[in-house]
Amino acid sequence: MNIIAVDDEHAALQELKDVLHKVADKAEINLFSSAREALTYARKRVVDVAFLDIEMAEMNGLLLAKYLKERHGDTNIIFVTAHSSYMSNAFRLHASGYVMKPAMAPHIAKELENLRRPVRHPDVGIRIQCFGNFEVFMNGRPVTFGRAKAKEMLAYLVDRHGASATNKEIAAILWEDEPYDRSRQKQLDNIICELLRSLDRAGISSVIVRSTGTYAINTAAVYCDLYEYEKGDAYAVNCYHGRYMENYSWSEFTTGRLDRMK
Repeated sequence: MNIIAVDDEHAALQELKDVLHKVADKAEINLFSSAREALTYARKRVVDVAFLDIEMAEMNGLLLAKYLKERHGDTNIIFVTAHSSYMSNAFRLHASGYVMKPAMAPHIAKELENLRRPVRHPDVGIRIQCFGNFEVFMNGRPVTFGRAKAKEMLAYLVDRHGASATNKEIAAILWEDEPYDRSRQKQLDNIICELLRSLDRAGISSVIVRSTGTYAINTAAVYCDLYEYEKGDAYAVNCYHGRYMENYSWSEFTTGRLDRMK
């Protein structure tokens, strides 16, 4: 479990740190006295639980919570504050909890035991997130791609559930049915090379199954929220809120199918 705590008051942050190490000793805990530093961190790592103060000088905790949820919709937000007046605003953001300062171990432990979004994704291995924006993680860290279309190609293969796609089919998705001429073929070759390089750098090249002129995802090698949803896994079903691979317009057909399933 990856936990962050954000408070611009040093004493309060250290107090919360001591409590968290006491009640969640196996979790990864990162402290931030700046909301912007916390956001920078959240762009690189999935945050499972965020303990946020509300009244902060740089950016208030309510706005920070909104940005964190936009980045990763399953982040559990728990406000730790000296003010009860913000409670209604907090729960309009679908916060997981609201704790009054000073943070006490029993209260923090109770919030972690009753998270709005229970943390169940694997901490190790390849995890693919389709709900919301498409992202790929290896051992909890995001995989970076040198080209946006290389990432989109992988997303399309994930959407195909292991079915092979030809170069021409992939090009039709990436360039929306523009002519598949010699220039386009060269562009696609470069995209494929970049995708394979990106996966190789992350140590997960086995996720792609290659054959003559075709590519597919190795579904057995990944944990994917889409695949778990389709198996009827309760946690995955609860994580779906009508948002699927929002980065890509071609995902709308699958979104409709998932909505009908739910």
